[in-house]
This record gives sequence, structure tokens and C-alpha cells, in this order.
Amino acid sequence: MGLFDSLRSAGAPTFDAQSSIMTIVLAAMKADGSIDDDEVVRLRTMCARSPIFAANSRERDDEIIAFADKVTEQFGVASIEMAVKNLKQELRETGFAFACEMVLADGMVSDAEERYLTNLATSLGIPNATLSALVLATIVRNRGL
Repeated sequence: MGLFDSLRSAGAPTFDAQSSIMTIVLAAMKADGSIDDDEVVRLRTMCARSPIFAANSRERDDEIIAFADKVTEQFGVASIEMAVKNLKQELRETGFAFACEMVLADGMVSDAEERYLTNLATSLGIPNATLSALVLATIVRNRGL
């Protein structure tokens, strides 16, 4: 045990399912270096439509978003690792699907966003067949005229 291990663990954030998923989603939004208006609209829609967040007030959603913003800034990639530990497999798949939705909000996938999703899929342990289905479903839902 290192001299500072107890201090490091005392400062680690506590994740629940909502904050874990939001951290994954917010990191996806930040992957290309900016957060677009379309992504914010989709984030709010996700909160309103998903059974995971539907019972929350807007203020509670704001708290969870602020938490996710803080941990992604403070811990970077490690925030995803911390978030993943608190999710059952089904919710890992849900988090990935929401992250895909955010990445495709502006209709384009940058190299940085693609790298983020690829690394996220690995971190979440999503099987290839499930991964392909989630990506395809997201693409189909986001097609324009």
C-alpha cells in the first residue's frame, strides 16, 4: 500500500447508474472537442425519454450533468473506467447506445469520436454482434431525408 493511497481513494467520486451513464454520454459529447447545440438538445431528450432518467426533475438532471462534466474534466479517461464499474451489462449497452446517439447528433463522426466509441466499446465489454447492432440502429434512427 502506497503512502497516499488512502488520500487518493477518499477523493474518488461516487457513481450510481445515472451518473455512470451520464459520464459516458458527456465524454462522447466532448470527444470532438466541442459540445454542439444539437448534442445538448439530444441530451435533454435522452433524460426526458429514458426510463433511467424520466423520474428526475430538470434540476436533478442538471446535477447529474454537472457531476459528469466535473469528473470527465478532472479524471479524463479514468472517469469512464470508474463509471463502467458501476453498471450492469445491460446498462453498459444502454450507455453505449446513448453515446452513439450523441456522436451522431451533428450527422458526422470525427476520428476522435470514432476512437472514443471504439475504446468505450472495449471498456464496456460489449460483444461485437451487440456492438454492430447498436451502431446500425443508431445510424438508421439518425438518417436524414
